[in-house]
Amino acid sequence: MKHIIKIALVLLILLPVLLSAKVNYLNEKEYKKLSKAEREVYWQQLTQSRTDLMTRKADAIARQEKANRRLEELRMQLGEVDKEHQMVYNDVLNYLKVDKNDAAKWSSVEKQIDYFNQKINDFNNLSDSELWQAKKDIYALRKEWNDYRKDNYARIPDFQDEMLLIENRMTRLESDLESKRPKYYEDTYSVVKGDFLSKIAGYHFIYNDPSLWGIIYRANRDQIKDPNILDPNMVLKIPRGKPNTWKVYKGECLWRIASYPEVYGSGLKWTQLYRANQDQIKDPDLIYPNQILEIPRD
Repeated sequence: MKHIIKIALVLLILLPVLLSAKVNYLNEKEYKKLSKAEREVYWQQLTQSRTDLMTRKADAIARQEKANRRLEELRMQLGEVDKEHQMVYNDVLNYLKVDKNDAAKWSSVEKQIDYFNQKINDFNNLSDSELWQAKKDIYALRKEWNDYRKDNYARIPDFQDEMLLIENRMTRLESDLESKRPKYYEDTYSVVKGDFLSKIAGYHFIYNDPSLWGIIYRANRDQIKDPNILDPNMVLKIPRGKPNTWKVYKGECLWRIASYPEVYGSGLKWTQLYRANQDQIKDPDLIYPNQILEIPRD
């Protein structure tokens, strides 16, 4: 009886701990070394472990069955979405009047995508100065790209990721070009019948101010003999920004040059021109045609 009570006490003390612990499975040799009380605890532990495993297995099976049912529901929903997507996709193709089986047309789109990507790559490999010199080609590429995007085959959903990538690359290229814009440069404008200097200066893409016609005249005095007479097809230089040098023309003086809006816009600043060019101007009241004067800028 005492022996039984002893075993019971051991079980009461050790069983809660052992049952909550991970089973340390014994081999036959290890098992034989256990006392009778320890064997009782070990068997209780094995029994509890088996019960726990069976419970976990049942729970896992139940969860798996629930997951399988949910998976089947999602498969059905996916099938419905696929059908709807295909219907919308076919509607888009019908709207665009394109034939997905026209391999030549599809191949043409792929070639155009490669073409625009390569052109952008070429521009991205240019130096800063080369990039700015190529600005007209970049503007032309942008127009070409905008025109091509209107093509119905270019609007097919299958190509939209690649089309968006090119648009983003084109935008970054234009941003890079703008960052390379020099402080002074010259555009060109081809005269058309009916043009005159103040009209040209008033165009929004020139100066949007007719009173600035003198800037165009002074930049083109080598070909404009009379500011009131322009020949159609004459290509005029259109100054942008502030020049750093000035070629003196007959009849000019430092005061007049300083007063030009493209120089300082104030005759009172003639002294800045004089101080910057004392190496070639001995008398500030005496300058000569074709002298190249430095224009100091802040």
